[in-house]
Amino acid sequence: MAPHYQATTLIASPSYPNAITWSSENLVAVASGHIVTILNPAALDGPRGLVVLVPSNPFPIGAVNREDLFEPCLVPTCLSRDTEPCARSVSWSQQGFAPNSGCLLAVCSGDGRVNLYRPPIFEFGDNWVKVADISQLLFNYYQIINFREDDGPISFPQEAANNEQAPQEKLNSEHGQDTGYAGELQEPLSCKVLGRRKRKPTRVESYVYDEDEDGVGASKDADFSPNPCSRLSKGFMKKIVKPVDEMAVVIGEGGLQNTKEALSCNGENKLVPLITAKQYACRNAHLFSLVVAWSPVSPSHDTTSHWCILAVGSKSGDVSFWKIHKPEYYTIDVGTVNRDPIFVGVLQAHNSWVCTMSWEVTCASSSKSSLLLATGCLDGSVKIWSGDMKGLNQCTDVKEVPFSLLAEVTTNSSAPVSSISLSAPAQPQDEVNLAIGRVSGSLETWKLDLCNNKIENSSACHAHDRVVTGLSWGFDGHSLYSCSQDNSARCWILEKNQLEEVPVYTNFPELKESTDLSVVSDRCFGLTLAPGELIIAVVRSLDPNMLDPMYQARTQKAVVEFIWIGGQFLGIALHKNIHISSQQSVMLSETNFLWWGSNILWSLKKYEKGETGLVLWDVIATLQVLKKSSPIFLETLLHNWVSDLFSDDQQRVSLDILYQSRNDMMSKVSSRKLHLLNIICRKVMLSDNAQYSPGGENSTSVSTDLWNNLLVSSERELRERLVAFTFAAVLNRLSYFQKGTCAENMWFPVGVAQMYSWLSMNNGKVHNQLKSLCSTIKGLQSRIASVCEYSVEESCTYCSASVHFESPDVALCGSGDPVTSPAERHKLSRCMASMRLSSVLQPVWYCVCCEGMVDKLVPGTFFTMTTSPLQVNHDDELLYSAPVVPLCPFCGILLQRLMPEFLLSVSPV
Repeated sequence: MAPHYQATTLIASPSYPNAITWSSENLVAVASGHIVTILNPAALDGPRGLVVLVPSNPFPIGAVNREDLFEPCLVPTCLSRDTEPCARSVSWSQQGFAPNSGCLLAVCSGDGRVNLYRPPIFEFGDNWVKVADISQLLFNYYQIINFREDDGPISFPQEAANNEQAPQEKLNSEHGQDTGYAGELQEPLSCKVLGRRKRKPTRVESYVYDEDEDGVGASKDADFSPNPCSRLSKGFMKKIVKPVDEMAVVIGEGGLQNTKEALSCNGENKLVPLITAKQYACRNAHLFSLVVAWSPVSPSHDTTSHWCILAVGSKSGDVSFWKIHKPEYYTIDVGTVNRDPIFVGVLQAHNSWVCTMSWEVTCASSSKSSLLLATGCLDGSVKIWSGDMKGLNQCTDVKEVPFSLLAEVTTNSSAPVSSISLSAPAQPQDEVNLAIGRVSGSLETWKLDLCNNKIENSSACHAHDRVVTGLSWGFDGHSLYSCSQDNSARCWILEKNQLEEVPVYTNFPELKESTDLSVVSDRCFGLTLAPGELIIAVVRSLDPNMLDPMYQARTQKAVVEFIWIGGQFLGIALHKNIHISSQQSVMLSETNFLWWGSNILWSLKKYEKGETGLVLWDVIATLQVLKKSSPIFLETLLHNWVSDLFSDDQQRVSLDILYQSRNDMMSKVSSRKLHLLNIICRKVMLSDNAQYSPGGENSTSVSTDLWNNLLVSSERELRERLVAFTFAAVLNRLSYFQKGTCAENMWFPVGVAQMYSWLSMNNGKVHNQLKSLCSTIKGLQSRIASVCEYSVEESCTYCSASVHFESPDVALCGSGDPVTSPAERHKLSRCMASMRLSSVLQPVWYCVCCEGMVDKLVPGTFFTMTTSPLQVNHDDELLYSAPVVPLCPFCGILLQRLMPEFLLSVSPV
């Protein structure tokens, strides 16, 4: 692997902890100064995505008297001098929530604003597109409940629960109408700076300033009672009078107006209310967000939709929750299919700033899966909350926040919490690991017993000399990674309730950087783990004193370092069937080979379950390096993996038996395993680079034949499953029509005629069950057109010549007869899912692994089937009513729009 995979520089440096995050579609986002930089780890020198933060107008929460500006609660606001916002916290959603089934990015800026962004799949640019303003929605909610100042600190006023709409319902119903800011106000606070020379404050348009008795206000500060009037109408305004009760009154053409009755500022000549300093500080704390965190995907009960929760922590100690569903359909064409965030509620989690949060989903043996949230506070407290799945599913009707306190960490340390991480190991299922990093540099681990909700301290140590800026569990909770402002990144193994440090290094010379980045950097601001957990990414700020002041220090402020961790002990058991021969590479020891092999097999095993998307970039990249440096070890490792892939608990299948009876055995395994096999064959063992491929000088032709036959057999099995799934959907729709039942929500099959033609050409090579199903389809005759798309004739888009079915992958216009064929036969692509001709006028989905095109998406149940569709009940409605997903039928990876080389794209493999 080329060294450029190892590090890339940034034009701005992070300012806050936890400044980097890795998405489930293999994109890395870094909160670097006034921008958020989005990287593709497979092309660090290639194009990037950007989220440029711009200053936003403050919310019209109220105005205060000038004499209250020196109150202690307003000092932080008065002394704020940030000219432009800085990215404070970033978090990726899971796959499937963007219009193209990608990930949404939540960004919290330094001025406390939270926005959601999607990739620019329609715009063809590098700036990501804002799709929701969470802070504006939160302000709308607090306006409805008057900032909790009427009924105390509860989720919403009690009398609102008896009204026709609770604040949640009213807010969610009004969303879509109030998409802009409530007004055009500027910062409503200012004060004189003690010890400095007096100067005239800046006059801003749309403000009404307090004048002196002579009408000359040059020597006075602004009273900051904002009025959204234009500069022309401002001339008609009179001076602001302050009565004894300190209620500001505006005297103008309209007479007297009480500003407490003017709660909005929409260009209607209304004022914000006059409030006390304490009220302003409390309101500002409620709206000032500090951290964002997305939950894992949770399925809704009795529906086929899925949702996740966005948690937003604030200065007031509150955590607001926002529920977002997956889009109703996915598209890569111009269109808007985003679902609006649904407000769930506000939880009073702490009494001070919520600095960090972490989500986890547990599958306890005694109950169903539960959603856990850990929150860390500036006062040093840490709490774990449990989400009520039923309440979250019915969040529009809930009368209280569906989160309850599960456990609270009690410790003598009062150091603020800077980073936390939750992990739910597969075994035991009733335990959850919690890691806590503090400003003091200390690192603590805790174990939560879900049976009795008791939490115990398992270990504690002084891990770093400065603030812990990043934490992440890896390998099912066996290892823990941490980084700090002392410029160190460390790996820990939890053994017998003790944290043991293991070195973090890269074994392969091909993966080592020529420059030690810890020498030229001065601080670490966060780390994140790759989807395959074989790489960690650490963001560091560069020391300007170590850079060339002319060519480097001006443009290189930070660096993202990718560290390969698969060649070290990470807490999991070594694989017993990995045999190391003396002919292996001399660059690694036998122990390193065992660690690499065991960690790679563990990562591949994780993807066999089908619960997570197939994002194997770090695994494939590691295998490609092994193929170059240690081809014999790679052959041995993948032979063990293939044998385990087709083995069960009772018997292990040898490679010879698999080769002889591969067609029969492949019909018994899940579609996910076949997808994994196809990816390994295409991207590793049968790659285009002949020098390092198994057919090249480093391997034998026998090995090439093995992997080639496995790939052909696997793809044929998947194609037969796709045809059987489509034919079964046709019969299922027909049965619904015969019963008089509506089949509107059922998947509509297309390309049935082309699939029938393919079966006729391969009648002697397919399963007997598929032949029987094909005969049933043929017996439908004219009725088939009423339940599916059935069109035998196809024509060329370029010359309108007829196109005959010859291959499921490509087609040539004309019949091949030089008399009837056009002078130039056009080569056309066929959809891998339907075998129809792909559109050339509309954008189609593209697979970066097999480079195929998909025009018709397939329901998600096809990719999660544990066996062939020929062996399941075709009358199951859930098989064909599930939403379609943009996944490749033969690779299982996320499809995408084929982008130009100068624009950012994802690389799942």
